[in-house]
Amino acid sequence: MLPTNDLKQKLTQKETVFGTWSSLSSPNAISALCSTALDFVIVDMEHTSTSFETAENMLKSAQTTDCTPLIQTSDDREITILRALEVGCQAILVPHVEDPEAASRVVRACKYYPEGNRGMGPHTRHHRFGGDDLKTSFAYVNQETLVGILVEGSDGVERISEIARTPDLDLIYLGIYDISQSVGVPGELLHPKVVDGLKRSADTIRDRGLAAGSYAPNEQYVQLLISAGYQFIAYLNDGAALRTHFDSFMSNRLQSKRITPASS
Repeated sequence: MLPTNDLKQKLTQKETVFGTWSSLSSPNAISALCSTALDFVIVDMEHTSTSFETAENMLKSAQTTDCTPLIQTSDDREITILRALEVGCQAILVPHVEDPEAASRVVRACKYYPEGNRGMGPHTRHHRFGGDDLKTSFAYVNQETLVGILVEGSDGVERISEIARTPDLDLIYLGIYDISQSVGVPGELLHPKVVDGLKRSADTIRDRGLAAGSYAPNEQYVQLLISAGYQFIAYLNDGAALRTHFDSFMSNRLQSKRITPASS
């Protein structure tokens, strides 16, 4: 069996956790990210070319550290969720959930009987490739799997109270870019419509005993999310972090070059 899910424990204990997204489809990138004190890293399979084989190797890189890997699936189909879990994932984010019925379907797809209808395949990493005590193993996996969903539109935000009542749901993540687009201000993350939706949603999610999560493109937004009560904060992604670092470095070098006095 895989180890205890530290990320789920931290969220249950109401700790604030910090991580990032990985879109570079690279186990080595995961190793570098997880050599820091990050609590989690999300393997993005929706907006990237990452295959399940690559995702499995990315998970293995993270699972040698104290950083918990999650997979964001490409869609909410039961078979997609199952394949993401079967590569050894203990924490999952499923996109574009806009109503309680969809949230319930996601939970059932992530949990074995009696909590759900996840396909029972014993010959996987979760179950030591067919260990003897499968009943205990299935119960342990149910206990340790963190189930998260992404709410990414105004319809979902309006129904957040209903969605948050879903049994065995652990995390609701607000996709702020899609939300900004759905309210008519694409990319304007500090627009009052977006910020108000974030704050109201966090209050509702916390009141239901779940963890609220979202994305921060900069330190200012990290503080905004903390102040609003978000526990699960994803800061940048690996590609954006690389670009930001080297863009800043080269901007400083070019600026220095422009102001350096000409030699006599």
